[in-house]
Amino acid sequence: MVSAVSSQAATLNPLAYPALDGDDGSKQPTPNATTDDSDRGPATQVSLSPDALDRLKAALKQDRPDAPRQAAVALSQASEDRFQANIQDVRRRAELAKINFQFKMLDHQDAINKSFTASLKFQKDDLEKWQNTAPVPAVQLTEAQIVAILKKVAPRGIDSSKIGGADNYSFGDDGKIYTFRKDGTAWVHEAGVPTSEEQKEYVVQEANKSMAYQSTRIQDTSAARATLTAQLNALIGQ
Repeated sequence: MVSAVSSQAATLNPLAYPALDGDDGSKQPTPNATTDDSDRGPATQVSLSPDALDRLKAALKQDRPDAPRQAAVALSQASEDRFQANIQDVRRRAELAKINFQFKMLDHQDAINKSFTASLKFQKDDLEKWQNTAPVPAVQLTEAQIVAILKKVAPRGIDSSKIGGADNYSFGDDGKIYTFRKDGTAWVHEAGVPTSEEQKEYVVQEANKSMAYQSTRIQDTSAARATLTAQLNALIGQ
């Protein structure tokens, strides 16, 4: 069987298209010869790894009738090996990207843990002081005192028009809490000091609820980080 081979393709890679005796397509044209475009085949170049190229050469050198077939099989296997290697590389890169993303999520969780841990410590310290402080009743302000305190805090943007529009309107100043009630009366007490046992117990209950919820946002990442590190080391070792 005579193979029709592009002279350009054979020039690019002689091993891709082995010339056979009697094959006119293997003859080189003379410098002044006119070529017919209909005789030109597509220019093809095959890229092989050194190992695959050695196997192909060995198959071609065999003094056996099926040497060309063996060469074709070797070329096909080399192409399949290269294809599978590329597939594995793509999968490996995808897995590395996934692991890196998971590491970033763990870093984000660690930042959340740090923030809530610091906040909870501050809240627990305040709550302990609150629980150890005896209640002191609030003192009602006189009209003159109301005018004076509202004038003092006016530059801070305290809106006196909101007073009386809600059950309580409160703000702090110089370590004291001023509370304006809906009935028009105003009261003052020391910040951080309960005004009654009932208020003291209510604040304790609400604070404990809040801290219990915040505690659920803290998650240990050490086990997940160790697992990801092992997976990363395994991929790097491949």
